[in-house]
Amino acid sequence: MKGFAMKKLIFTILVISLFPLFNVFSQPAFYSESFETSDSIHLPSDWFVFNNANFPIDPLSNWTVRDSGVAIPGIEFSPGRGAKSYDGTKSIMVSWNTSIDTNGTTPTISDAYLVTKLFTNLPPDAKLSFYASGGSTSYADSMQIWISNSDSLPSSFVFRLGSISWPEGSVYGNFTHYQYDLAYFAGMDIRIAFRYNMDCAHDGFVVFVDKVQMLGTVGINQIGTNLPKSFALHQNYPNPFNPTTTIKFDIPRSTQAKIEVYNNLGQLVKVLHDGYTSAGYFETQFDAGTLSSGVYFYRLTTPNYVETKKMILVK
Repeated sequence: MKGFAMKKLIFTILVISLFPLFNVFSQPAFYSESFETSDSIHLPSDWFVFNNANFPIDPLSNWTVRDSGVAIPGIEFSPGRGAKSYDGTKSIMVSWNTSIDTNGTTPTISDAYLVTKLFTNLPPDAKLSFYASGGSTSYADSMQIWISNSDSLPSSFVFRLGSISWPEGSVYGNFTHYQYDLAYFAGMDIRIAFRYNMDCAHDGFVVFVDKVQMLGTVGINQIGTNLPKSFALHQNYPNPFNPTTTIKFDIPRSTQAKIEVYNNLGQLVKVLHDGYTSAGYFETQFDAGTLSSGVYFYRLTTPNYVETKKMILVK
């Protein structure tokens, strides 16, 4: 018994000791949208909705942000049949009602697009991550994911990234995590489109999307191969600057690290880096092209170290 107990203890210690290794392969999210600050009229900044069918539809049937539990156009409301969310209290959704011409009542083929913001200079390890739910006990559903490297119009989405199908009998509001590798688009400026293209004469019910994230390592460059002895946040240069400046920082051991910029009111302006960071010397660029002149503060935050420095933007 003692020998068995000792082997079990050694195995447990080995398993626990391996946990930090998993973090090395995890990717930080350089963009995350859970729709909590949006509503049925206002989309997230730089997001768009299009009806690509050749007939007018009820705009509230198209991709719309709703609070959990509220009614959905075209779906008879009952307890448990309202809007659903995965992260927080809101999600964005589209219903089969997008297949109905507002001048008629017969469902046909829907073609509704939800287009994300522009993601510039995509990193080589970029991945698209989101949670989605579709279909019901009586109806099948589907959604396509497309890429555009030109503009936000539906005709520009020529790269089909994938499709998701929910068969008849799916659990209503049951979210699943989906992830797509974007390595092919490294270095490009792209937008993502979630396309609801259903023949709703026979199927189609409602699709929910929530917690849309872009994963990957962005915003920092490692300098050399030597390892620093201590944490440090260096003074930006040039300073004053217009409109770009360089920020250097040192990480002596692998850890979670975040570089943020604040204005003189203490409001967050931009996150330059947020994620697991290996040990080394790093630098990042801050572009203040859209900001007004003034004093700004940048901060390095890790579990064991926090430092803030001041910089001045002069235009």
